[in-house]
Amino acid sequence: MLIAVRLFWLTLEAAVAHFHDGLAFPVLLLAALIAWRRWRPYWMLPVIVAEAVYASDLFAHATGGGKLPGAMSNVFFQLGVFTLLALVGYVLGRLVPNRKS
Repeated sequence: MLIAVRLFWLTLEAAVAHFHDGLAFPVLLLAALIAWRRWRPYWMLPVIVAEAVYASDLFAHATGGGKLPGAMSNVFFQLGVFTLLALVGYVLGRLVPNRKS
């Protein structure tokens, strides 16, 4: 249980770091657009994978204290981070009313 809480906390810290470097915004906006237009949720997968691969390549040589710099270069960890961001964007997109004419 403690490991799951620590991994979730590390994922949230990485998501905040992606807000600082600007990588979180495309995933949030595209996921919200997909949800708002009521398109199929699996259309978010290419966006998630592309951002995760780019972010892991961007942070490949990151150094510093703690676990976050080492985790940021792991593509599987980044997949989890961007999946979390996409789910948040999807939920926010579903909350916005969509009037169909």
